[in-house]
Amino acid sequence: PDITAPGVDILASWAKNSSITGYLEDTRNSDFNIISGTSMSCPHAAGAAAFVKSYHQDWSPAAIRSSLMTTAFTMDATLAGNTDAEFGYGAGQINPVKAVDPGLVYDA
Repeated sequence: PDITAPGVDILASWAKNSSITGYLEDTRNSDFNIISGTSMSCPHAAGAAAFVKSYHQDWSPAAIRSSLMTTAFTMDATLAGNTDAEFGYGAGQINPVKAVDPGLVYDA
């Protein structure tokens, strides 16, 4: 990935015809569930891109991507106990506020 966004333990809507745990034996239902994964991270990244676009309406998608990547928080794979983790988060975790004024963007 180019960048990462929050995607762990996100409160999300949940289908009534699916159990909370996903196991057939579990008959509990809820309108919401706490879930994790790229499906939870993607809306945060899209929202951050829309936030940047609201300040720079003339920027291309490439310029917005560049601003998000060059202003991302650096992540430390050693803290996760897995040095290969650095290949799983790209430039780092998005920082939408900083991405509004990145200083330099690559409009490739």
